[in-house]
Amino acid sequence: MTYIVFEGIDGAGKTTQAQILAKKLNAYLFHEPYPNELGKYIKKMITSQLYTPETYATVFAAQRMIFKDEVLSRKLKTEKWVIGDRSFYSSIVYQHAFGANLEWLKEINKYMIVPDVTFVLDVSVETFLKRRGETNIVFEKKEFQEKIRELYLKLPQIYPHHNIIILDGELSIGEIHKKVIEIVEAYENK
Repeated sequence: MTYIVFEGIDGAGKTTQAQILAKKLNAYLFHEPYPNELGKYIKKMITSQLYTPETYATVFAAQRMIFKDEVLSRKLKTEKWVIGDRSFYSSIVYQHAFGANLEWLKEINKYMIVPDVTFVLDVSVETFLKRRGETNIVFEKKEFQEKIRELYLKLPQIYPHHNIIILDGELSIGEIHKKVIEIVEAYENK
């Protein structure tokens, strides 16, 4: 079993790369937030601006724990490949950029399953604006995405013992996929 996750700012190409890799490997693919009842509620929460960073972080952590217990732990035992479009790293980055304490975020996420390989697709905020554009949602504003990008680039220092690989998300879809495959094959052949 190998658990691989894609992370990055909005519009970085995470979903595209996760889907391509999952298809190639015939893998179980999931997206966050997972579409259980709490995940559906989270989608509503995100569009409001009523909650503190700590509330968002706590609800995301609870939803991830439920997903881990209900689905992820089982899939990691029964599937050769599990591919995630986001993981707990998103909470670390987004909620910290939003104002929550980094050490507290790490603490409430310490029971999450650590991916074997995490790809952070790095794109400029200008690319985010071209691909997605700003919305009324606080997380989807240019200034916020700048903070997010900075924190994603610091993830290898925040989690020095995790296998976090920064990839140039400005490359073509095919070029990124080729690099992903090379890294996944090297990891599997260790």
